[in-house]
Amino acid sequence: MSNMKLKLLYLADIFRNETDEDHPLSVADLIKKLAICGISSNRKTLYEDIEVLKEYGLDIYTFKNKGTANMYHLASRDFELPELKLLVDTIQFSHFLTPRKSKELICKLTELTSIYQANQLARSVIFTDEMKCLNESIYYTIDSIHNAVLKKKKIAFKYFSHTIDKKKEYRNSGNQYIVSPYTMACSNNNYYLIAFHEKYKDYSQFRIDRMEKVEVLDQPRYELSEGFKMEKYIQKVFRMYSGELKEIEIVFDNSLINTAIDRFGKNAFFTKVDDGHFKVCTTLSISPTFFSWLFQFGDKARLTAPQDVRDELIAHAEGFMNNL
Repeated sequence: MSNMKLKLLYLADIFRNETDEDHPLSVADLIKKLAICGISSNRKTLYEDIEVLKEYGLDIYTFKNKGTANMYHLASRDFELPELKLLVDTIQFSHFLTPRKSKELICKLTELTSIYQANQLARSVIFTDEMKCLNESIYYTIDSIHNAVLKKKKIAFKYFSHTIDKKKEYRNSGNQYIVSPYTMACSNNNYYLIAFHEKYKDYSQFRIDRMEKVEVLDQPRYELSEGFKMEKYIQKVFRMYSGELKEIEIVFDNSLINTAIDRFGKNAFFTKVDDGHFKVCTTLSISPTFFSWLFQFGDKARLTAPQDVRDELIAHAEGFMNNL
């Protein structure tokens, strides 16, 4: 009787793990696979079991080829194969996940489809130190931050940079940072905590892969000031990193239209200058990162306004040239 109660569970697992559109099973096949699990069955009861699983919600498809018995397979799942491939690619190229954690997550995703389709997810990708984060605790750091945000509590943590010999160098003289966390943001394949730093009475960003020993404190966090828009703050900070917000104009070669849309978004103001150029008018944070981004396009991009930002750009270029 105990085995009979388990039969539906084993049968559901067989459909999930061992069938798909290209790998259907007959009733005879199903009986053999159940026998391997120590479950005896016959055609009559198996037909009834399949109907129970359908009623429960499994999308079991039945078809009959000419001259063959009825064939069965699971027709749909919570995640379709293209969706799983997209998730696998996202994990593989996420810099803030370590190679070990990436492989663990991908392995779990393969369990959401058949063993045959799982082979398509196990594509060979080489994880290098340059591509992936090496902080194994980041997974638990993210979980702690989520809990603190949910409970509206402050967190404490240690924060480090790297020295020239690639060693950790803790900031704040090795003492803990204590901040009020609000959300996390992803920019340039890095994961950041957005928090209020009461010591400086301002909002700050922290690279999550450089945070260690995160603790959720039993202290209520500092609440956002009235009228503060977190989305606008994140757009300002991560569009070109932090700096003074300015309205700028850049003339681009037409070949850079996709690059400009990717960087500034479709809401930026684009106008045609001539048959070979267009102009972008937008607001962003002026910083060395912005200048470096602009330099890569050579004579295909020209900052035209405002003049004070043009002067900063020239000084930045001259400073670089003086070091050659």
